[in-house]
Amino acid sequence: MALVLAGPLLLFNPWFVSFEQARNDVPARLATTQAEVDRVTGAILCDLLLGCDDFAEGLPRSPSSASQPLLTDAERSHMRDVAHLVRLLWLALLVAVALVVAALAFLRRHPRRIGAILLWTSGGVAVAAIVVGAFFAVAFDLAFLLFHRLFFPQGNFLFAADSNLLRLFPEGFWFESALVAGLLIVVSALAVTLAGWRLLRS
Repeated sequence: MALVLAGPLLLFNPWFVSFEQARNDVPARLATTQAEVDRVTGAILCDLLLGCDDFAEGLPRSPSSASQPLLTDAERSHMRDVAHLVRLLWLALLVAVALVVAALAFLRRHPRRIGAILLWTSGGVAVAAIVVGAFFAVAFDLAFLLFHRLFFPQGNFLFAADSNLLRLFPEGFWFESALVAGLLIVVSALAVTLAGWRLLRS
């Protein structure tokens, strides 16, 4: 669980998100600047993790006007569901890390047993991540839809093409982020597999 969650959750940071938004022309999509996109996105990340402002961030219509809410009520409702999922996943990650630490402490006098556990579990995670990543790479639209139907069965994730939420986080953003997340899982799992193999041979 820790291997599966750690890499993807660490991508919820303003530096990676800003990089991907710039790559996918988000400022042009919203007719604003990268600095404004970064400001709004930083506030949204804060909302996702800490519930800072209930996704009420906005962009000014003109330099002299006040900011208007960027997201509609429907988009904000979906983002609240996303925030709930993200916080649950962070909690699951913390629990998983605590269990790993406890298990390693309990088995500290049995390095070969630790090695076997690490080898087989992380190797399995790596194989599964490669298979799922390949599915996302060749059938992204279907995979993305299935992901949303699984985690958001209430169905409030479908928006029109002119949705500001889709402009802020376009399909290219999610495609590249999914590939990076999968790569992080595979690299982490392979590193743990190598550590397990070395312990098993010790």
